[in-house]
Amino acid sequence: MLSVVLRFLKPIGLLVLAVALSVPLYLGATIAGALIPAAPSRLPEAVTGSQADGERIYLLTTLLHADFAIPVDDELRARFAFLGDAGVPLGSADLRYLVFGWGSRAFYINTPTLADISAATTLRAMTGDESVMHVLPARDVSVLPNATAIRLPDGGLERLLDFIEASFERGSDASQQGYGYGDVFYAARGGFNIFRPCNIWVASGLRRAGLATGAWTPTTHSLMLGLSLHASGALED
Repeated sequence: MLSVVLRFLKPIGLLVLAVALSVPLYLGATIAGALIPAAPSRLPEAVTGSQADGERIYLLTTLLHADFAIPVDDELRARFAFLGDAGVPLGSADLRYLVFGWGSRAFYINTPTLADISAATTLRAMTGDESVMHVLPARDVSVLPNATAIRLPDGGLERLLDFIEASFERGSDASQQGYGYGDVFYAARGGFNIFRPCNIWVASGLRRAGLATGAWTPTTHSLMLGLSLHASGALED
């Protein structure tokens, strides 16, 4: 009987050992990925200039996730008018920013707070999932403790908006109400997994806008570390 139990427990023990070893290796790789610079996308000369007269956006960060907060004007409302049909209050007089995020459908929709994280949604996100865009209307995000001001090069905001718009699955009507008033989830392009999570999407958008980042920054910490090392001039105090 004991031998049967031991044979049953052995693969479980090996699995636990593999997980215990892989976590520090993964976290170490995220730091290494932040240390290696990744150059901005090849942009017109006007976009690769100084941040001195550029355009300000914000990154809103949590322990696991980062979002873009983009200041709202008439051009932004027109560009993303399709979101009004999904429930985003684009005409509200209180609207100052639109917050855009990209992530795992299962994890994103089912975990409004860290307390809602479950083993099933985590496993689905790690091993591969469909992606969604999350859009949230906001007032003045600059006062939030988790907001980091980013100064993009001249013309970089337009390129970032092109990147964000292209992330939506525009041919789909798949949208649903989010966590509160006016925020929605919308079908997105690209697959999500542990090697290509939300912060990789954010870094790709920043490079498209003209900023250098770390080469592989899947965690919020590695994303911000890469920016501080390779695009420190874009970070505002």
